[in-house]
Amino acid sequence: MHSSRQVWAALGATSIFLVGGLSSGRAADLLQPPPVIAVDGVNWAGPYVGLHGGFAVGDSTWSNPTGYFAADRGRNVPPDVQANGAQSGLLGGLQLGYNYQYGAFVLGIEADASFGPLDGNAACGAVVGVKPTNDLPFQRGSKDPCHAKTDALASSAGRLGFAFGRTLIFIKGGLAYASDQYDVVSPGFNFNNFPANPAQASADRLGWTLGAGLEYALGGNWSAKGEYDYYDFGTKTIGFTVPGFPTFNSFSIRRDQHVAKFGLNYRFAEANPGANLSAPTPAFIGDIAGEFGGRVGFSSGRFQEFLYGGPTKAQLVSRLTWPNQTGVSLESFARADHVSGVFAKGYFGGVDLLGSHMNDEDFPTTEEDYSNTVSSTQRGRDIYASADLGYVFLHETSWRVGGFLGYHYYSQRMNAYGSWQIAYPTNSFAPSNTLVLGQTETWQAARVGLGGDVMLTDRLKWSAEAVWLPYMAYLGKDNHWQRSDINPQYDSGHGFNGFQAESILSYALTDRIDIGVGGRYWLFQAQHVSTHFPGADSRQAETVTSTRYGAFVQASYKFGDIAAPAVVAKY
Repeated sequence: MHSSRQVWAALGATSIFLVGGLSSGRAADLLQPPPVIAVDGVNWAGPYVGLHGGFAVGDSTWSNPTGYFAADRGRNVPPDVQANGAQSGLLGGLQLGYNYQYGAFVLGIEADASFGPLDGNAACGAVVGVKPTNDLPFQRGSKDPCHAKTDALASSAGRLGFAFGRTLIFIKGGLAYASDQYDVVSPGFNFNNFPANPAQASADRLGWTLGAGLEYALGGNWSAKGEYDYYDFGTKTIGFTVPGFPTFNSFSIRRDQHVAKFGLNYRFAEANPGANLSAPTPAFIGDIAGEFGGRVGFSSGRFQEFLYGGPTKAQLVSRLTWPNQTGVSLESFARADHVSGVFAKGYFGGVDLLGSHMNDEDFPTTEEDYSNTVSSTQRGRDIYASADLGYVFLHETSWRVGGFLGYHYYSQRMNAYGSWQIAYPTNSFAPSNTLVLGQTETWQAARVGLGGDVMLTDRLKWSAEAVWLPYMAYLGKDNHWQRSDINPQYDSGHGFNGFQAESILSYALTDRIDIGVGGRYWLFQAQHVSTHFPGADSRQAETVTSTRYGAFVQASYKFGDIAAPAVVAKY
């Protein structure tokens, strides 16, 4: 709770700086815009407030343990391994700022605060939890789950922008703050006298941020923005409380974060003071129309991995199934059409996965019993993006059809906790709070697609596209937290003939603003994957499939000359 109060205190202090000392009698002067501040009728000067949402991907790097964490507690076990863990998640928050405008140049200051659990695990310990019981060379400690979570991010930064037409492009830089929580989790078996409860710590991190973005005036006093920000919090020694071990215990933890934000601002100054000193809008931009917007959705997915006993697929030995990986998504999208018929489009988004389960099946190669364990899943994350370039080859006033080529990126991180045997009566293999398995799947795919839209009425539009994924590259990372020799274990390969489909029904509230509902389906498959287990004579063959499907609602804004037909040949 103390960290949240500090965030709001920092925002309050920044807002006081923005509006000036009210008691000094200068507030009225500061709130008045400079005399010449309009850009094509858009006034960027003065105070503004807004909301934003986004997705963050970062890293926590753990090193230099002390106290209990540095003790050599097993034979041939090194005292430490440096570890890096991805830290990601959805976030949302608010911003407030003040701009001065001098012709096309805009100078300002902005404070923002974002909230949402950004978390991840690193295989960081080589001394905590389960230790090797023999001298096998590939056993080098347990690599226990060291967990980092960021509850809040905030910044206070200066902005420098350049305005042309209705667009403001800007760069920003300043101070950054993060409220972090850390824990080193016992595997649950309480081996080597490690306490049953995790070692915990919290820290307020100060650092710096740099970013860049684009803001677009929607009309009136409203504007939409998209930006990328990098946060660097450096390296800090974090002291942990370890129950039963009073000596000082710490790690050095380095933190950084990459954040994509999409937001909406309301400016309080007069929308059109009457002057026009904008930089000329490039002629090429005048030939472009399109739309941009945001989506909120709900989706589910399934990941399945088949492992075989050797380099061929003659004998199935193991199957991992992660069904019903449902979650809430946040996404931005855009499309730009040139009058020549060439268009570019894309989207970027993330999913916070909700709880489900995972099945781990082992198939006997001798007289061993078939095994099927089930684990609960939580704290999963997805991140995805597509970019396409195409051409509209058929069109009329009310419809158009085009083809495109593009690229798709999809990464999903899932975590499984506890382990219960369901193939035959037995006690649980691991308690429900024990992290037993982490699975990260990453796909990169070529896209070949066909899509179009048609006006069903003067305000109702239906859009659809079908995409073939002729080639998909796959990289997998498995963290078996109870087995030091395969934490992590990598598998890689490729596949053919994936598929993506999307359909959207939208309604024009105004000439510029649309709302809509849509659905999509993705299929990825890698028929040629392999991995190499420690001590094995050769690589073992695998096949991998992954699906995601769901629905979303969206809102979008049209830009450019919307009165013209969809495509008018010009060049």
